[in-house]
Amino acid sequence: MSDFLRPACRTLVALLTLAAAGPAAAEGSFAIGLKAGTPGLGLEATARVTDRLNLRAGYYGFNYSTEIDDGEITYEGDLRLSTFGVLGDWHPYGGSFRITAGLFHNGNEFKGSAEGDLEVGDDTYDVRLDATIDWRSMAPYLGMGYGNPLQGGRWRFSADAGVMFTGSPDVRLKASGDGTNDPGFEENRRREERNLKDEVKDFRFYPVVSVGVSYRF
Repeated sequence: MSDFLRPACRTLVALLTLAAAGPAAAEGSFAIGLKAGTPGLGLEATARVTDRLNLRAGYYGFNYSTEIDDGEITYEGDLRLSTFGVLGDWHPYGGSFRITAGLFHNGNEFKGSAEGDLEVGDDTYDVRLDATIDWRSMAPYLGMGYGNPLQGGRWRFSADAGVMFTGSPDVRLKASGDGTNDPGFEENRRREERNLKDEVKDFRFYPVVSVGVSYRF
């Protein structure tokens, strides 16, 4: 939990400072909220810029176990979700509907492994393969949502749906074990690395679907 709380608290402190220093310091022009969805669990802060434009920032994170299969080898491991976003919410009709654009610092990463008699490239080896899959650090975001935490009552519900443009993932594959001593192993390891990268190449868009609740000060 500490991996989530530290950046989440930094996010809240930064937004509270922003709110206190600018127009958002006015009563009813600042809100904090909790989110849950595909980016993980999140803590957000929202400040009013104009009557129809809000600035929102948040940290989102979660860890869970999963596996990736490239057709020959199954890698079991953990997907670590960790993103920080700065977003602009435009309410074109002045109500709850909004269009959102912004930028995420993307720390999402999968780390997994497979071991035993594995078919690596064209041969079988007794090895352990450790896979790391990550994405580019900056990811633009575009989406839409419902809810304006700075209108209506103190407590407000919100929902978001959009896409982070994360780019094609980077794949790194390390090997250990007796099989690595085979003269042809390194070439087959590189081939398996390419196979795994080809398997995950379509994960260059990360869907964002989330719901949350906020409190307005």
